[in-house]
Amino acid sequence: MKFRSLKLLLAAGSLLAAMFIAGCAGSKDFIKPSQEEIDTYVQEHPDLPELDKSCIYDGRFEIGIKQETLFFLLGEPFKQEKIQQPWALQEKWIYKKKNQKIFIIEDRHVVGILENDK
Repeated sequence: MKFRSLKLLLAAGSLLAAMFIAGCAGSKDFIKPSQEEIDTYVQEHPDLPELDKSCIYDGRFEIGIKQETLFFLLGEPFKQEKIQQPWALQEKWIYKKKNQKIFIIEDRHVVGILENDK
């Protein structure tokens, strides 16, 4: 998995030179769910990995979280694209608020985060 993530980062860097890679991100421009929504979601998903729970409670996103957790935190992406890489099918979820974040998803987990502050 680490080798595939490295390949992804190299490919993403060449495709999106204007953006920089953020391994862990949080932003004031993205609204964190309410505490009640968070508590309900965590109770309804008792099998959530600790990383996902931590990101949900902190209102941040990190490489390794499940795509369902990302959807809970940020909602429907502005745009979704499917990308066939030589090693796997990936999805690119693009969110646009005051800044832009692109999440690369593979095997239902976030494997890359790109951010543009424009």
